[in-house]
Amino acid sequence: MPTLANSIAVAYQQNVFATLETTKGALAFPAAAGTDVVVAAGFPDMNQNPAFVQSQEVVYSRDILNMFQNVTPAGQITMPFYIRPSGSLGVVPMGANLLTSLFGKQTIVASTSVTYSQAVVKPSLSIWFQRGHTVFNAAGSVVDSMKIGYTTKGGLLATCTMQFLQLGYAGTSQVSTAASQAATSVTVDDGTKYTVGSVIWNSSTQGGAGDKATNGYTVSAIAGNVLTIAPGIVGTGGWAIGDTIQGYLPTGAPAGTALAMRQAAFTIAGASRNLKGLDFSYGDSVKVLDDEITTSGYPQSYIESSRVITGALHAYLRRNDIGLITSGMSMNKGSLSVAMGTVAGSIATLTLPKVVYEVPQLKNNAPAVEFDLKYTAISNSGAGEDSATLAFT
Repeated sequence: MPTLANSIAVAYQQNVFATLETTKGALAFPAAAGTDVVVAAGFPDMNQNPAFVQSQEVVYSRDILNMFQNVTPAGQITMPFYIRPSGSLGVVPMGANLLTSLFGKQTIVASTSVTYSQAVVKPSLSIWFQRGHTVFNAAGSVVDSMKIGYTTKGGLLATCTMQFLQLGYAGTSQVSTAASQAATSVTVDDGTKYTVGSVIWNSSTQGGAGDKATNGYTVSAIAGNVLTIAPGIVGTGGWAIGDTIQGYLPTGAPAGTALAMRQAAFTIAGASRNLKGLDFSYGDSVKVLDDEITTSGYPQSYIESSRVITGALHAYLRRNDIGLITSGMSMNKGSLSVAMGTVAGSIATLTLPKVVYEVPQLKNNAPAVEFDLKYTAISNSGAGEDSATLAFT
């Protein structure tokens, strides 16, 4: 059979899906033509790298005698994407599941709004990420931070970081033993390119359109080069020796259109004001339990930790701004909101109902004087879970 070329993965051949899990750490596959698709603004990173330590045994030699692999730590993902409202009232934006995992709760009011608000418990995600010839998956992912820098240029870019429990993948290989229609296993030339839970398809069959069943074939077990799959092979005539087996993802169009930074409208303590820029950092950390020994060698859960929302606004120093020094010294509190967009269905508003503004830091930027003003969001009610919302209207 013709041998596949040992091709280099192409960076821009990427697709990303973020799917809410029903059970933490149990892979959830995106539905065909679903709303889980995320168009990354740049190139995400997804890695899970255990540490290796040297043996401390000593003999009359200068060689290292052995190496040991530590328990696998939490995986890490960095995901940049533009905020893209759907364009329709009450319809979720692109990246809705990422925002739900960050904030904790999504509330949809039909034909009116979609709002992300805080909850103590954060839902987990399965992230599916095609990088060239391989589709990777990350089970038990949870968004633990998001940063936005409002400036005068470009689109409204959010950068999320995530931790996850276990990395999986489906590479590209070939059928080495013919499999008939309805067969529930297939033998490939290299089973090490796949992990249990990955989803595959045969891209060679069905008149060149490929055999993807309804939404791919899930690998439920691997024994050497034999992959157990479900459902059984659908394609008429089965799979032939030399057919190409690779990771599968559904197709999906991203929601809406990215917002431009120039559309930002800032409201500080109830008053509209011009800013040079604003930094927003939403830190919602989790403790992945990667410091306990498990039978799988991977962490199996996470616990929500503390939340810290901070940032700074940057502005020209106007005559009436001097009172901000007194306000900061007195730890006065005020609100902060940023509205993006003007067309119904395409408006995104970040609201921090109560923030503590610090004392402004003045600086010369000739010919003008400017200031930076740091802030920290706190609970609006004093009871918690109400320090920030992101609403799409």
